[in-house]
Amino acid sequence: MRAVDASDMAQRNSDSNIEDAYHEHWLSRCQDGIYEFHAPEFYLTKGVARFVNGRHRTLVLTQHLAEMPMALTSMDGYPLWAKQPSRISLQVLGVMSVRKVGEEEVFLFPDLPIRYLGYDDNIGK
Repeated sequence: MRAVDASDMAQRNSDSNIEDAYHEHWLSRCQDGIYEFHAPEFYLTKGVARFVNGRHRTLVLTQHLAEMPMALTSMDGYPLWAKQPSRISLQVLGVMSVRKVGEEEVFLFPDLPIRYLGYDDNIGK
């Protein structure tokens, strides 16, 4: 969270009314009964992290987990394969990133209730 742009985090009032629960929109229930988690998406620009979505998810889960899955969408304005990112962005990613999460990897989340927590701008409901 030290690398997150504070004005980006405050942009959507993400730090107000943080309920210790999962928003039903953050998860999809699979046929086997296991839930698929929609990881927060962020990008790095000159070593500063900004969210595409998932501010609220990140705040909830960082209260319970030492590490959590997140999706890096771009660095310094480019897709990860398109151009060499800045040295500072690579350094920050090195500090933030513990490891790559496999596509089919099972990740254990805290046992929190799943609720409808209100309108979600990202998905429009």
